[in-house]
Amino acid sequence: MIRRTLPILALFIAACADGEDAGPVRVDLIAEPTDFAEPLAALPSPADALLLEATAQGLVRLDGEGQVEPALAQRWIVLDEGQTYVFRLNDVTWEDGTAVTAGQVAQQLRNAGRPGSRNRLARQLSDIEEISAVTPQVVEINLRRPRLDFLQLLAAPDLAILVEGSGLGPFVIADGYAPEDGTVLLAPRREPPEEIDGEIVEPEPIAPDQTVELRFRPGATAVARFDRGLTDIVLGGNWNSLPYAEAIDPTSARLQLDPVEGLFGLAIVEQTGFLAMPQNREILSLAIDRGQLAGYFGGDRAEARLSIVPPDSEGLADMVGPPWANSTVALRRSFARQAVANWRAANGDIEPLRVALPEGPGNRGVFAALRTNWAAVGIPVERVDWSADADLRLIDRVAATDSATWYLEQFRCNRGLPCSDGYADLLDQIDEAPSERVRSIRITEAATELQRLTPYIPLLRPIRWALVSSRITGFAPNRFGRHPLDTLVAPTG
Repeated sequence: MIRRTLPILALFIAACADGEDAGPVRVDLIAEPTDFAEPLAALPSPADALLLEATAQGLVRLDGEGQVEPALAQRWIVLDEGQTYVFRLNDVTWEDGTAVTAGQVAQQLRNAGRPGSRNRLARQLSDIEEISAVTPQVVEINLRRPRLDFLQLLAAPDLAILVEGSGLGPFVIADGYAPEDGTVLLAPRREPPEEIDGEIVEPEPIAPDQTVELRFRPGATAVARFDRGLTDIVLGGNWNSLPYAEAIDPTSARLQLDPVEGLFGLAIVEQTGFLAMPQNREILSLAIDRGQLAGYFGGDRAEARLSIVPPDSEGLADMVGPPWANSTVALRRSFARQAVANWRAANGDIEPLRVALPEGPGNRGVFAALRTNWAAVGIPVERVDWSADADLRLIDRVAATDSATWYLEQFRCNRGLPCSDGYADLLDQIDEAPSERVRSIRITEAATELQRLTPYIPLLRPIRWALVSSRITGFAPNRFGRHPLDTLVAPTG
């Protein structure tokens, strides 16, 4: 059994005695509190993801700049142009003193990718042909084809290595955790005592500024605490909480935006009436003035998206976008008005489309833009609660890798969104491609079919922001929006 807590409090008080330290690094995460009982099953809960990244790790992880770095593996080599990965483990032990073995790592990665796995990345692991424990400290992973994004995938919190629910991250949860309070103290994981010349030497005491005081708070509360100097950094900001940050008029140095990619748009969750036909779903998409929508969030904070798979995604043989991409909004709306009028003449009135958006100040601008844009072409719309039945539901998701296949996997036919046998067949053909050139062609064909089906209306690039005080010296915006807690404050020694 791996312990989750350490008797840190006495060390913490002793280190405070000098009065020199600035105290713990104070982090507010915009998220609901978590009980952290089954973190892998709870993902993508922001609270569970951040705690899991702090207290556990996989073979590799992402650093503060979004680059892959060693974790349980001290080093690795990539062979066969990205088809074989060989990892050598660090000499680390679990809390009970037993060694972390290649067999444990291999078994957990196999479990994550097996059919029926609850792991969110299970389908992304389908390229794995074999995982072997070559020696107690060497893991070899053979893929069916080269994958240049494979290390990015392995760095996801979803692939942390756990034993009895606990892992070996840079921190431990100190002195317990009361989820009802939404506050947790994290302390650096200490090296075990060493025997030197026959004497047991304890590691250096933990200084307060090496610890992290993590709070899970609503967006308005977190921003207000930052404005009053009660927290050092606010993480977990998105489109819906951005108005809270703007309300305190932060400087550009304090309000930091991550250049993430992913999905921010509307999933078609009802496929009857006007929404039953792909061409009608496309009408909804082409009628939207995304420049107007981006302007609501600020021109430098939001970026329009017309295609489901971004054009610079790894693996695409050619750009895949809608045929109307270069048309003006006026021309698109003229076409849409005529198409809607024709449909109404043949089928009767269109029932108001129900759009489900989560609660928060950001949804007002999003819904206002949708209502105005669709009213201009004769389509009525109403906003419904997030938990209510809906016709369209907002998706806000950061991509785990740069690969085009990540986007394609989000729209498999078992997701309850518009799909086709042809799309399912194209996804299978990607896995069976005999070469990288053929695979890129098939990825492009699948992306083209996905765009035609329109199970989802892209709106903008996802928005991820943080509020950063001058005390935080290790923060760096990055394409995955990941900010490991142990990287936020640069070492002073």
